[in-house]
Amino acid sequence: MKQGNEFWEFLINEFKSRYVVFEFKNYSEKIKQTQIYTTEKYLFQTALRNVGFIISRMGASTNAIKSAKGVLRETGKLIVNLTDYDLKEMLNMKDSGSEPSDYLFSIVDKFLLELEK
Repeated sequence: MKQGNEFWEFLINEFKSRYVVFEFKNYSEKIKQTQIYTTEKYLFQTALRNVGFIISRMGASTNAIKSAKGVLRETGKLIVNLTDYDLKEMLNMKDSGSEPSDYLFSIVDKFLLELEK
């Protein structure tokens, strides 16, 4: 990951991750918890890969979100779910001169704030 951006530096410092996994799911329905666990297998602390993004058309099911929270609590690996809508919003931000990573930061911040024990 490139330094010099608050969001990416946050991932480097707080999640000890120098590399990010991006996985794209072209499913017509929300992804299920199985996809969370599949992505989690690609994340590996020793290789400095503790963060992954799953980009899907419809987002994640309730159980998939619970699974992503469980993965974070148990292993410290962050899996962020993004949708087509999120990608469009970030493109619009870029076009208007805003920083798209601010949008990512708000998604991660919300995810962390909602994390229960």
